[in-house]
Amino acid sequence: MLILTLSVSNVNCQDTNKGGFYKGEINTIMPIESKYKKTGSEQVAKVEFNCDNPTIGKIVAVYPQSMLQSDHTFPLVNIGNASNTTAYDLIEAMEHLASWGYVVIGNMDKQTGSGLSISQTLDEFLGLVALHENQFYGKIDTTKIAIAGYSQGAYGTVMAATAYPNSHLYKAVYLCSCPQKQLGINFKWGTTDFAKITAPLLMLAGTGNWDSKIISPEEAFQANFDETTGVFPVLAARHTSKDHEEMGAEGDAYMTAWFSYFLKADSVAGKAFVGDDAEILKNTDRWINIKRKGLCGN
Repeated sequence: MLILTLSVSNVNCQDTNKGGFYKGEINTIMPIESKYKKTGSEQVAKVEFNCDNPTIGKIVAVYPQSMLQSDHTFPLVNIGNASNTTAYDLIEAMEHLASWGYVVIGNMDKQTGSGLSISQTLDEFLGLVALHENQFYGKIDTTKIAIAGYSQGAYGTVMAATAYPNSHLYKAVYLCSCPQKQLGINFKWGTTDFAKITAPLLMLAGTGNWDSKIISPEEAFQANFDETTGVFPVLAARHTSKDHEEMGAEGDAYMTAWFSYFLKADSVAGKAFVGDDAEILKNTDRWINIKRKGLCGN
């Protein structure tokens, strides 16, 4: 039972600096990355739904204000929290996506690595918006649902996108600084299987010591890429100079473009990733070790 309330790791992955991984301005000169790092055209609002599930606690939804008067449906993004953080610590990222026309949801779970609470949040929210009296009724395009996560939340995102009955609902996936498989096994989150991801996948990580040696070493990063089946688009890249705690912000623009291309058929956004002249391939001041499947050619 959800009650409406309106309001306008233990991996120790440096995630406990509340919101710190999202601070700072993306320093880019590339036109597409520059476009999607900016706030979109939508004014945004927030609503919270208390939930009987004690792990979820509540669902926080950030959405475009125009949605309430619109006769169109909006794509949905479900976000997994990093270690020892909640949706409140992701509000800037949620607002950014909402300003580009997405409804974005998160929960209060501080340990999302198994993906269970992320999966449950989607089910709870879809059940809620199926109620005629709910403000989101008829506003969500359930054929256009994406999932995103940072750090432990990225690991949980893989699990949520592969190991649960609703995993097939996701049409785009974004992973930022996803912990290597062995960390998930050690912390009993479960074992990721990238071969089971069935949606376009963008995964980014940093080159600082924390990301490249502990959280997501290049060998493990490459293994995850290799594990994908190749039947859907996949792109992986490393930031040239940022470490774990800064990657949430650094990947934000291309995350937004990724979702815009695959959920909204935004051809401008697609030029960041698709073709021999893709922007990210030329963005070598910021992104290196770029690997692609299903994105070559025009």
